[in-house]
Amino acid sequence: MKKMTGIIAMAVLSSAAFANTIVPEISRDGKTKNDSAIATSQQMRTFVAGEYGMETFELDTTGSTEEETTNMNVYGGWSNKMITVEADFNMGDEDDVDFDSYGVTAGYRINKQFALGLGYTMASVDNASDSEESKIEIAGSYNMGDLVLGASFAINSEEDNAGTDGSYNVLTLGVGSNANNMSWEAGLTYDLEADEPADGMDRGSRIGLFAGMTKVVNNIELDGDISYTTGDDTATGTANNDYTDLSLRFDAEFLVGKMFYITPGLSYRDVEAGTFEQDQIALSGDFGYRANKFDANFGIDYTVSGEQNGTDYDDMAWNINVAYLF
Repeated sequence: MKKMTGIIAMAVLSSAAFANTIVPEISRDGKTKNDSAIATSQQMRTFVAGEYGMETFELDTTGSTEEETTNMNVYGGWSNKMITVEADFNMGDEDDVDFDSYGVTAGYRINKQFALGLGYTMASVDNASDSEESKIEIAGSYNMGDLVLGASFAINSEEDNAGTDGSYNVLTLGVGSNANNMSWEAGLTYDLEADEPADGMDRGSRIGLFAGMTKVVNNIELDGDISYTTGDDTATGTANNDYTDLSLRFDAEFLVGKMFYITPGLSYRDVEAGTFEQDQIALSGDFGYRANKFDANFGIDYTVSGEQNGTDYDDMAWNINVAYLF
């Protein structure tokens, strides 16, 4: 269940990506990231990867300027029969504002049935507010043979020098399977209301549903994900306080000969957060080379139709990714 480059506008801070949340990544590229400590705790792979990308975004209004974001990401993982460790380091720049993040997720397999996971992520933005966000996740999974049950509890905190200081918790539950060349999962998330809305962390409670699948059929790999989240935008708001986020994504990887592949894709996302509205339809394409444990690809995402608060926008992103599988 691969994740496309994040081309939704930076104004939407919460991600709708739920791929590889319950079951670990099985895509043929071997480098697609897991999205939670639940999946990482079951993962068995050792690899290193690097990626560089750029995104341009511009509203179709008089006097608007193009926003350019560049990003460099180094990540990888190591595992043996009992332990898995995956790490991620990211540096970026958006219109001369630096941002960076790092994260470490570890899994310990107690036996063939039970596994425990622990993750920590820290992100910061070097702007006037000097904001910092962190996430601590504790997870567990139970392998029933063809089925995997998983759960996690995450504490998300945010602090800046503009007065924001608070946290909110997220509970994730789900079921999935990685049997017979097919991976699938389904589950729900529950975001508890922020604990300190008076201190700037004004975030309402939300519930989300997600599902995803990866299926390998001869020389074709099919990947799809869907998620829907609904609830309150803020904890204290009354009028115009609804929050909804619908995300759909599908792509198909086609092998071309023994070493090359192409991956066309389509995505749709619609977000409403209080008075903020955004919807987007995007096309994507990856062109890659894979041989001798080496995988490299060039990808591009292009917004066919994008609208933010009633105004159309243009958005395009590209990236280069290189990985080696040990």
